[in-house]
Amino acid sequence: MCGIAGKLHWGENFDANLIVRMNDAIKHRGPDDFGISELENISLGHRRLSIIDLSADARQPMTEVTGRYHIVFNGEIYNYLELKEELIKQGFQFKNKSDTEVVLNAYKNWGINCLDKFNGMFAFVIWDKETQEIFAARDRFGKKPFYYSFANKQFCFASEPKAILEDKTISNEKDIEALNCYLALGYILAPRSFYKHIKKLKPAHYIVIKNKGNSFTETQYWDYANAFRIKTKQSSDEIKENILYHLKKSVKYRLIADVPVGAFLSGGIDSSSIVASIHKISSAPLHTFNIGFEQKSYNEYDDALRVSKLFNTQHHAKLIKNNDVQQLINDAIDAFDEPFADNSLIPMYEVSKMAAKQVKVVLSGDGADEIFAGYITYKADHYFNSYKKIPNFIRRGFGNIVQHIETNSQQKIGFKYKLKQFLSGAVGDEIKAHYSWRLYFTPEERIKILGEQHRKLVYDTDPILMFRDHYNKVKDLDLLHQHLYVDAQTWLTDDILPKVDRTTMNAGIEARAPYLDVNFVEYVASIPSQLKLNNGNTKIILKNALEKLLPQDVLYKKKSGFNAPVGQWIGRKESDEFKSFNKFVYDKKL
Repeated sequence: MCGIAGKLHWGENFDANLIVRMNDAIKHRGPDDFGISELENISLGHRRLSIIDLSADARQPMTEVTGRYHIVFNGEIYNYLELKEELIKQGFQFKNKSDTEVVLNAYKNWGINCLDKFNGMFAFVIWDKETQEIFAARDRFGKKPFYYSFANKQFCFASEPKAILEDKTISNEKDIEALNCYLALGYILAPRSFYKHIKKLKPAHYIVIKNKGNSFTETQYWDYANAFRIKTKQSSDEIKENILYHLKKSVKYRLIADVPVGAFLSGGIDSSSIVASIHKISSAPLHTFNIGFEQKSYNEYDDALRVSKLFNTQHHAKLIKNNDVQQLINDAIDAFDEPFADNSLIPMYEVSKMAAKQVKVVLSGDGADEIFAGYITYKADHYFNSYKKIPNFIRRGFGNIVQHIETNSQQKIGFKYKLKQFLSGAVGDEIKAHYSWRLYFTPEERIKILGEQHRKLVYDTDPILMFRDHYNKVKDLDLLHQHLYVDAQTWLTDDILPKVDRTTMNAGIEARAPYLDVNFVEYVASIPSQLKLNNGNTKIILKNALEKLLPQDVLYKKKSGFNAPVGQWIGRKESDEFKSFNKFVYDKKL
């Protein structure tokens, strides 16, 4: 796990110190080591967090044996040992034990098709010295970040925007369309970023640059939608066994490291299943980590402690006190170069710092809700099918009335808040209803913030248009699988995973998500939707499968999200807690 940076410049007026500044800007992503390569027409930089092969032989930038191909790589290829064995049989030689060299030789052997071989999380750039071509790629769900700027045949890239902005030829002008998206959703959808002249490489895409920068192409190499179209014909019992098989294999892959490995533990089904799986696989002492709050409804201390005792982990927990939060809020927000309003970034930031004192790698339960339909939003979608039978003008009236509902300032996403969101969103079709669960500010509210001069832009670039584009790609699927696909292309890739990456990497640790193993994800997509959600019951087949690993009180306890009581912390009205934090971050970043 590392940070990468570089610039393809064709030798024209190049600032020789740029790559040093870019590397320094992302030092937190790789505090163990760094490397710089100044090559003809390109400069490459790397910050190293040593996880696999801690020796100097695995330093980056790395060059393969002939000297033709050069790479900077961020991430982990979990099946690298199998790929290495396959490449050795084909005559390839290796100088070290890292997965980076496997990526380099895989590209040399299979070209762009190497991406189909990789099971992991990654963002990398390969420079072909002979053909003077760039090949850059990002993993299927975008677990690892990749930002870039391409203009005047020059290509500047990095793991975080702050490194790119060290290049003073690139403007730091803010993107109003991105701000419109942020105010709507609390995050910015790829390919846009906070900065007008910096883009995100979309997940499951690669870039090829050749002909001295005259040819730039960006191509998708994997589509999650296809996995839903392959329907398993297995029985429920067979599906449960296969879920356990994939979970065990995925966790086992993610325990591969030459440094200590721990796990985040909230006490919920997702993180508990990871801890239970580790317990079955490894006899080594396991460190687990949890954050709690003074507010009772936000505190999962007891749940996590119960699971820790069940599996005999070395548990570390911390209570965030109200009088300690101001600096924590500022530090957590500053870890992001872009405005970001998922308030769980605050406890995630703090638990990452705590974990960094004990381990360098942590496993998390991220992704389980997105692939098994675990969120309350999917319940709401189910109820909407009945609610939509009420005439729309009556539903609209309910939506207007409910705006005046005051929520409980001490309750974590209570019933009144859920009712308010549901009735506000359930005035259109299924897509708008689902989208509204993620909505902070309406278009008219955003116009008041951005200014009347941006009225046309606000409506023309409303994020719901991108959501509808995603839905159109999977309109042949049943509605639940449509929602799961779209959430994976939006909420998961541009909110959940960036949150985990920035907070953990800011602390200098690596986070791994077993539920997002590509083989696991594709298998779960093939499972009938009624085994995931039925009559308002979520994650049915997963819970049934995990009865062999976890007790009933863990499996069927009430779901509790990883939120923080920010409304109280920042002194805003509790009824507007999520909007308030969105605007608080917006004001701070602007």
